[in-house]
Amino acid sequence: MTSVENKGTNDDREQDYQFLSDVADEVERARTKFPSSNLVLAAATEELGETAQAMLKAAAGKGPVEDIWKEAVQLAAMAMRIATEGDPSFEVLPYTEP
Repeated sequence: MTSVENKGTNDDREQDYQFLSDVADEVERARTKFPSSNLVLAAATEELGETAQAMLKAAAGKGPVEDIWKEAVQLAAMAMRIATEGDPSFEVLPYTEP
């Protein structure tokens, strides 16, 4: 896991790629653990709350900044599942390009 600090243009791009790699790993892990796409919208909402909580704790000096990265990765993974799988519990199908 990389630091959440902003280090400059080249490092930003490397950090972006690391984040996307972490998201891909998390999507694979989540699909293995939870193969059904039911309730991914609810899971994404939960992850958004956990990301906000990690940010607030870090800002108050009560939690590590690395938790923001971890929670944001999980949030992005759920967003990817919503986009690619939809959420049958809400009768929402995945997006397909025309």
